[in-house]
Amino acid sequence: MLLQGKKAASFARKPDPDVWAVLAFGEDEGLASDNGQLLISAWAGKDAHADVTLLDDDAIRKEPALLFDALEAVSLLGDPRVVRVRTSGDKIAKLLIEAIEDGDKSDGRFSAHLLIEAGSLPKKSKLRSAAESAKRTAGLQFFADEGVDIEQRAKQALKEAGVDIDPEALRLFVGDLPGHRMAANSEIEKLGLYARGLGRAVSVADVRALCATEFEQTLSTAISATLDGHPAAANAAFEKLALAGTAGISVLRSLQFEVRRMLDAHVRIEEGQSNPNMKLRPPVWQSEWPAYRARLSKWPVRRLTRVMERIYDAEAQAKRAGGSTDAVVRVLMNDLARAAEAAR
Repeated sequence: MLLQGKKAASFARKPDPDVWAVLAFGEDEGLASDNGQLLISAWAGKDAHADVTLLDDDAIRKEPALLFDALEAVSLLGDPRVVRVRTSGDKIAKLLIEAIEDGDKSDGRFSAHLLIEAGSLPKKSKLRSAAESAKRTAGLQFFADEGVDIEQRAKQALKEAGVDIDPEALRLFVGDLPGHRMAANSEIEKLGLYARGLGRAVSVADVRALCATEFEQTLSTAISATLDGHPAAANAAFEKLALAGTAGISVLRSLQFEVRRMLDAHVRIEEGQSNPNMKLRPPVWQSEWPAYRARLSKWPVRRLTRVMERIYDAEAQAKRAGGSTDAVVRVLMNDLARAAEAAR
């Protein structure tokens, strides 16, 4: 059985009682982990505690009997048991498939439920195929969170933590959240700890102070100065990044991300969308939108397309050269800053 997206999430909250094993997978391992925890809670039942044995690739490869010993063991306290296996792919697939097939043959073969969590698995994966074809095992495929899902989850998590946050601060916080579920969970937890005992609602200033590191601020300055046409400021920011040991390729990737966001902004403006600035990721706040529009006027779609080509060329050149990419990136950013300066 294979369930995807919302159907997979629904199953994790309320699993089929005939299913004893689950393979939860997707490009974002954090999603598999979060839904795996929901599944364990559902298997345990209301107000009950599950006895969980956590295993991984290394533990099972070193001692294959661990998997079956854990599945056959009975809790001394009578708690429901779950064997939770985190695997990076098909390294221990043979043993996991054997367990899935054994559990499929007999209803009471094992004392514990089996939960397997993995990253992205192709359709040809033997482990995925075994889970999908088994009668008493479910394959749950999860996809990356959408913007609305991220906002709802952040809002719910902060509410449960007793955190009051201004609406604009929430939008800013959600807009800056990383797409990866585990990393996003970490940022939500950090905000919850920051707000504990604050005595007021979290403001935009609080979110900016909490989420923006010195590195991120310097990197943002370097990209903004480059695209706004301030060569001296861009060079100074790049120098600061270089002294801090920042790889040139990281700067190149950030530049690429911002150029894509500008292309997205052009498309939304051309389509006549209302409040296109708030639909960008991360959003551009109303107070910052006039300056951003001025930047867009210097970089029409055709020029941005050429910039993307320059970025690809710079990355290829850096890979061919082997060593540091700093010189290649510095030349590119200087050229772009001077082009934007001339377009004023």
